Amino acid sequence: MIPYRLLQGFDLVKGLSEDELKSVAALGREETFNEGEVVFQEGTEARRVYLLVEGRVALRFRLPLKPLNRETTIDTVGKGEAFGWSALVTPHRLTATAICSEQAKCLVFEGAELRQLFQESHHIGYVIMENLASVIAGRLRDVRLQLIREMGQSLMSGW
Repeated sequence: MIPYRLLQGFDLVKGLSEDELKSVAALGREETFNEGEVVFQEGTEARRVYLLVEGRVALRFRLPLKPLNRETTIDTVGKGEAFGWSALVTPHRLTATAICSEQAKCLVFEGAELRQLFQESHHIGYVIMENLASVIAGRLRDVRLQLIREMGQSLMSGW
């Protein structure tokens, strides 16, 4: 359980009442990750949602196209942002690898517990999933831009 005030300022929970924030906070815990530490790996089961309190986390994505078959950073998560959102969305598979660019302090939530809370309080679920849609849209835009950059660089270097 974390103090509900720690959640204030996170876009993912924007629009929740104080009592609703307390319900979400009751499910969370704090965790610290070291610089260079892998928080989770692309393609594995998504079990947790993370809210970044301090630090920076690079989200890396494998580009499976030849000759671009390599990993690239698609986004860097900063203070106040969420990652690991796949724990809330079927099929619960991680779409990127998260690596700490520097020491990171996170609020961590079990996806199954949040989904259960959403069943019990549809308003909490609606607000968080609506906010999550904005996060996903932003990440999709970032992936598209990075893919365009990578393809352009490959063409310039004699693909």
